[in-house]
Amino acid sequence: MNATLPLNERLRAVRERVHVSQKAAGSAIGLSQPTYSRIEDGERPIKADDLVLLAEAFGVRVSAITGLAEVGDRTRYAARTDGSEADMTTLRYHLYAYFELDGFLARQGFSAP
Repeated sequence: MNATLPLNERLRAVRERVHVSQKAAGSAIGLSQPTYSRIEDGERPIKADDLVLLAEAFGVRVSAITGLAEVGDRTRYAARTDGSEADMTTLRYHLYAYFELDGFLARQGFSAP
């Protein structure tokens, strides 16, 4: 996925790649198909929490939409286990999700409280 494309174009490309209709995508975030279409046309901004819901509906990671390729590198050193029973794959998955959302929100001007 080309990270230089605008977010709305990356969103459309991922949705089409996974064969989800605009109607289904809109339903996933509580919008009608015409309203959802405005997001993909770049006429309406997308909320960060809606982006997470769409990634889930598309069966992809948020980074597949946002184009955050560096997330894997950042988490390689952060993923450590405390000796608990949670397997490393699960821990890494949740850590990726956190860094993806954190990076996206930071680029959109949102900062942690």
